[in-house]
Amino acid sequence: MTILQLLRISALPTILSNVLAAYLIGHGDNFVLLLFLFVSASSIYLGGMVLNDYFDADLDAIERPERPIPSGKISLQSAFILGMSLTTIGVFIGFICPFLGQGGVSEKRMAIALVTILFCCAISYNAFLKRMSIIGPVTMGACRILCYLFVFFTVEQTVLTSHVIWSLLVGTYIMCLTMVSSFEANSPKIQKWASIALSMLIPIDAVACLFFVGIIPALFVISLYPLTILLRRFVSMT
Repeated sequence: MTILQLLRISALPTILSNVLAAYLIGHGDNFVLLLFLFVSASSIYLGGMVLNDYFDADLDAIERPERPIPSGKISLQSAFILGMSLTTIGVFIGFICPFLGQGGVSEKRMAIALVTILFCCAISYNAFLKRMSIIGPVTMGACRILCYLFVFFTVEQTVLTSHVIWSLLVGTYIMCLTMVSSFEANSPKIQKWASIALSMLIPIDAVACLFFVGIIPALFVISLYPLTILLRRFVSMT
């Protein structure tokens, strides 16, 4: 389906994995909160993917005319409205999440600040930062770091230093992956391996859960891995 191609839905399970891993590592115990976190992070991510195509429409018309916008399947205006709507919904739901969690007043304030910065990073990256060879990948890494930290500050009464370090390590992984992908943007082989490397976030999150909280939480996270494979195959066939 055209809309799934525009949303790049195949990578969504990696965001769900980030949220679930941070929630479990932070000993979250509120299922409603977990659902809100899923919706918030997913909406910001999906909105960012749509805006990516919106701001790249001219370039895609030359390099990837089969994409939904240059092919005429989705109008430029519709893509902008959808992208901004999703990211805005995501950040507003994110404002609710801290009040469902266990954090104190300072943690709630920090969580709200983090999701706001995540929203700003998603918009600014797609609008202009991705064209900068260093700042672009750093911003992408920062988005993943902010996602983890947002969840940690929402579910934990006191955020542990080890959890912050874990967030920074994963963010560095994404930064390096984005840098390699951007340098070889026109190489199908590199893009294929980059997609595989991105999906590896799920087993990486599972290993983190195994280290911090045990095997059962790790199994919950790794169960998302088959989903990303199925979605990638489904979207490639549509």
